[in-house]
Amino acid sequence: MKNLTQLIEQIQSEFSFETSRSSGKGGQHVNKTESRVTLVWNFKESVMVSDEEKELIRSKSSGYISGDFMRISTEEYRSQMKNKKKSLFKLKKILEGALKKEKLRKKSSIPNSVKRKRMKDKKINAEIKSSRKKIDKRDF
Repeated sequence: MKNLTQLIEQIQSEFSFETSRSSGKGGQHVNKTESRVTLVWNFKESVMVSDEEKELIRSKSSGYISGDFMRISTEEYRSQMKNKKKSLFKLKKILEGALKKEKLRKKSSIPNSVKRKRMKDKKINAEIKSSRKKIDKRDF
C-alpha cells in the first residue's frame, strides 16, 4: 500500500471542491455564506491510482461514489477552510479503509486440553440431566 499522505498530495490536482450553503442553525449569517464543502474526485480517470486500487475503492466505499465520482461533503464547521481540511481528512480515512490489505487468517487447531475439558463438562451435564428423569417402575 502506498503512503496515503503522499498519495493524497499527488492526486490533489485531480479533485475539486464545491461549496454550498450549509443546513442547520446559524442565524442570518448562514443565509449568505457557503460553508459546506464537497470534495469531488473522478477516481476512474486518476493516473496515480492503479486499476486494482480503483476497484477496491469502488467496492469498499460505495456510499461516497456516484458514477465515476467520489463525493465527500462536510458541513461540520462554520468555516469553509475547516470544512475543506475535514474533507481531506475524511478522504484519507476512506482511502485508508479501502486500500488496507486484509490479513489472511491462519487456521489453528483446538488444543487437546480444551477438547478434554469440553467432554468432561458434557459428561457432568449428562449425569445431571439423567438424574432428573422419572424413575420407570418396570426397571426394578
